[in-house]
Amino acid sequence: MGCIGDENMARNKFSSGTLFLMDGMEYVIIRKEKQDIIVDLIQYKQRKTYSIFELEVAFYEERLTFKDTGERANKIKMDLEFTEDEETEINMKLEVLHPVIKGYFHKIKLDDYLKTLKDEKNIVVSKASFYNWKKLWEQYGDARYLLKRKPGPNKRRTLGEVIESLERIMGEKLYTGEEIRYRDIHRMYKGGINKINETRDEDDKAIIRSVQTIWRIVKEKRDYYRQQAAREGAVAAKLERDGSKPMVEKPTRPLERVELDWTPIDLFMVDPKTLERKKAWLVYAIDVFSGNPLGFYITFDAPDSFAIRQCLLHCFLPKVYLKKLYPDVINEWTAYGIPKELVIDNASSNNSYNIEEICENFGMDLLFPEVAAGHKKGTVERGQKTFNDIVHTLKGTTFSNMYKRKMYDSKGKACITLQAFYYIAHIIFVDIISHNLSHSRIGGTPHQIWERAFAGDPSLIKELPFTKKEIKLALCGGSKKRKIQSEGVTLSETWFWSEELMQLKNKMKQEGNEALEVLVRFDFADVKKVYVQNPYDYSYIEAEIDPNRINEYEKHYDLEPSLPIPYQQIKAICLTEGRKRREFDDTHIIQAMANIHSIEQQQDKDKRRGYPQTLQEEVSILEGLALGAFDYEMLGAPEEPESFHYVGQLTEEELRAKKGKDANQDKEAVEEAKKGTESTMISTAEVNTKPKGKVDTAVQRHQDIDDDLPTYETSRLA
Repeated sequence: MGCIGDENMARNKFSSGTLFLMDGMEYVIIRKEKQDIIVDLIQYKQRKTYSIFELEVAFYEERLTFKDTGERANKIKMDLEFTEDEETEINMKLEVLHPVIKGYFHKIKLDDYLKTLKDEKNIVVSKASFYNWKKLWEQYGDARYLLKRKPGPNKRRTLGEVIESLERIMGEKLYTGEEIRYRDIHRMYKGGINKINETRDEDDKAIIRSVQTIWRIVKEKRDYYRQQAAREGAVAAKLERDGSKPMVEKPTRPLERVELDWTPIDLFMVDPKTLERKKAWLVYAIDVFSGNPLGFYITFDAPDSFAIRQCLLHCFLPKVYLKKLYPDVINEWTAYGIPKELVIDNASSNNSYNIEEICENFGMDLLFPEVAAGHKKGTVERGQKTFNDIVHTLKGTTFSNMYKRKMYDSKGKACITLQAFYYIAHIIFVDIISHNLSHSRIGGTPHQIWERAFAGDPSLIKELPFTKKEIKLALCGGSKKRKIQSEGVTLSETWFWSEELMQLKNKMKQEGNEALEVLVRFDFADVKKVYVQNPYDYSYIEAEIDPNRINEYEKHYDLEPSLPIPYQQIKAICLTEGRKRREFDDTHIIQAMANIHSIEQQQDKDKRRGYPQTLQEEVSILEGLALGAFDYEMLGAPEEPESFHYVGQLTEEELRAKKGKDANQDKEAVEEAKKGTESTMISTAEVNTKPKGKVDTAVQRHQDIDDDLPTYETSRLA
């Protein structure tokens, strides 16, 4: 771990000579004038002026990327998931570059220093290699750029079986704190190789290396700091590695010293995992010089190294999103950057190799105050108290102790969700802390002290990585393995898709790798976008959240789509929907399926008989439809049609007789027909038995009236 001097630090700054691409155009910075940057548009040879804030916004929105003149940025490992060989290589180079990182390279004699490395640590480095690594560090300030890495799988194997066996032995015996002789390590190694050889043919047996060879490999591969820390303690090991230096209680410039700590938030919120009322944790980082908040992260899980990484990610990036996402925040938040020294609590969750590795990669000095030394990080602890004092005014507060709480129903009053509390936290950190006077600090508000320091020292420039994507992949805490499907990749029943992702899917399918799981990286604080690793060249492809799913979240869970969406929020929704499905009474589905199978069995039985039942039912249905289409009123049928029957047809003689009658005769016939109704109500048989030409006069008259009606040969209308 180390920290380079300001004169050597050269990540990416808005300073003279810096090249960058913005909106597809290439620019070079001519000079800086206060808060403005004078640039030349190279292609058109035009001079323009941009404010630093405009350029920071473009960087945050991923429209601006710094140009890598060494063309190395696209070859580095984007994340920090290194293999053991890669970790060994990086640690060795950081060890060699220690004078450069610490800033005392000009005080040493390089030949003597390289000889000391060879004699004491068995590290052989040429002057050419040293200067090459020094140049890379001074240009990038990131240990990942020291790694020799080409796209594609690393197939290099050096004494593979020997190293694999020794690393297992060192992991079990060397870092326990107990004394072990290296001769015993050789015996353990020899025993492991003998077991391997028992299952091999004579011409395929592994060669057993000498004690001297094994001792040389152990010295090269061991983590000496880890060994000393296990034996003598982390403080003593760090003292031996870094030497002693005075504790500077008060730094002299921003980002020189940053304190990070976590604390429970004195408020019951809606837990996005269970939707129950629960207290969350605040992970908070503050600049000691100015007292300005630098970044934060809120989680319902106990703070771990992933939570610290998320907080550091927020610290490193500019907060230009503020007015767009949180318009109720009154003031601006200009604090961001990579600290020179990071102080965190001496707890097991922090004292991990993962956090040390991050600090080494970004040139930060990691400090652990001794146990019960809260005063060594008093700035952040005072900041946490200020934060919780404001939280005590919100509904659902638990206050700081049970005496203040008394009869207050904290859980019953709780109404704030995680997404809403992020909004509240921004207002607290910006308007109430950053832009407010403090009793413990002289010189103005934290924001004023911060801005005054940068305005008064031209050499003090905030540093940025080449792209926002680069820093996100290095620090974001989310990591899952997923298969690429037609809908994309999924996290907690939420799909993420892009055209480039589908192209990768088709390529993997074409090459027979469609079942391969790929690495998906994501920001716990906002999962509107995820990054999917391309297994062919280790680059990362962006995929956006399904907009239809966001609409559903907004409709059913009051999620605000314009704000960042925490991963815990969509995970909560997923668990809630799963709980609803489990609790829903769907037993009627069993009866419904039984009814379906019953119909199926009846049809199968009818099939074997030739479908007689089905045909009979179809005929019945058709008859019902046909009869249902008759309209007796349109037919002129009497009110009780079943009591009357129309038979036969009129003969020619009867037709001529009808036409010869005058209107009076017709009227009389009708009257007689009405008077003698019963005589006209005769059966079909009686009518048919009467001889032709001798039809009853009343019946004849009645038939004359309705001679235009259709005739029916059926005996009865139903």
